[in-house]
Amino acid sequence: MQVTEKMNVPVGTKALIMSKRYYGVLSKCLEDLEVERYYSVLYFLAENDGCTQQHICNNLAVDKTAMVKVIDYLIKAGYIDRNVNPDDRREHFIVLTKKGTKHTEEIVGAFKSIDDKIFADISKTEKDIFIKVLCRLTSNLEILPANDLFFNYKKTARKKKKKSNVAKL
Repeated sequence: MQVTEKMNVPVGTKALIMSKRYYGVLSKCLEDLEVERYYSVLYFLAENDGCTQQHICNNLAVDKTAMVKVIDYLIKAGYIDRNVNPDDRREHFIVLTKKGTKHTEEIVGAFKSIDDKIFADISKTEKDIFIKVLCRLTSNLEILPANDLFFNYKKTARKKKKKSNVAKL
């Protein structure tokens, strides 16, 4: 199915379709990593290493309960550590491990590569306007009453490969 400007569906549906396609490409690029679908958390930590668990939740719009499961998974996979704040034991700092730092560089590279490709035929002005409008739409949605939604994507079967697919982009 090709999404076009004239396709008569709500903007949320168009955004969902784009998101599914984007993360499908990203997942294919990074299929050798044991990260499942938590690329955005590691990407966020690349710029915010050592931030609190709550800070991640607030910025990525992830429920606290769901974030605990994500953090537990990434700890078990060896990508991050959770350190208790000595001044407030209820607060946890999330830090990348050596393995996490190494693989996060690959994740950041994959995001950048995909972004470069999808914006290849879009002018810088159009890209800047798109990002600005996307942020404004998100802000406009934040003030509307809403239910919390949880997306639980099933684990997909993956074949183990010896070499990363990032270079294929």
